[in-house]
Amino acid sequence: TKALFYVNFVNLSVVILLQKLQPVFAISLATIFLKEKLPKEFFLWAGLAIVGAYFMTFGTTPPNFSTGDKTTIAALFALLAAFSFSSSTVLSKRALRNVDYEMGTYLRFLFATIIMLIIAVSTGDILSLTEITTKQIIIFLIIAFTTGGAAIFLYYYGLKKISASVASICELAFPLTAVVLEYFVHGNILSPVQWIGAAILLISILKVSGIKTLTW
Repeated sequence: TKALFYVNFVNLSVVILLQKLQPVFAISLATIFLKEKLPKEFFLWAGLAIVGAYFMTFGTTPPNFSTGDKTTIAALFALLAAFSFSSSTVLSKRALRNVDYEMGTYLRFLFATIIMLIIAVSTGDILSLTEITTKQIIIFLIIAFTTGGAAIFLYYYGLKKISASVASICELAFPLTAVVLEYFVHGNILSPVQWIGAAILLISILKVSGIKTLTW
């Protein structure tokens, strides 16, 4: 989010491009820490998924690298975010070897709450809690029981059953979902090239999901 502020929320920016590297980090980390052995077929469809996600996002328009003098800092934040999301997938998969997905979901929110509480206290932002309005609390609760808690619960349920490498490719469905919502909420329709990219992404995700991943 900070990276997007640095590039003034320019849609076709380096931040969006670098986020597409998330599966690369996740697959590498899964190979190292989870000893996941991936067949050659996996890399074929994984590569096509990333290509499809790129064309679905950018179409034939190249990413905008001229977003101000803070583009380099934004790029570093984007890379850090991609690495963080990827490591979260791998570490979560490792944790689910020892606990069920219900406990995994609970522990994720518990540790996140403790970490954010420490940060809020150390920075003095804890005092801002008194400024939260009733309307904001209602919005927070809606998020918690829909795109927040419910989504993470389903995520851990699925992650329990598939490999971290496959999960990282399936997570590319996120921009695909955003495209669908963009159409229904704002009426924006993709270009033909973007539709082709979306089709490639969807087919690649389905193909990757059917590949059996082995461990060493």
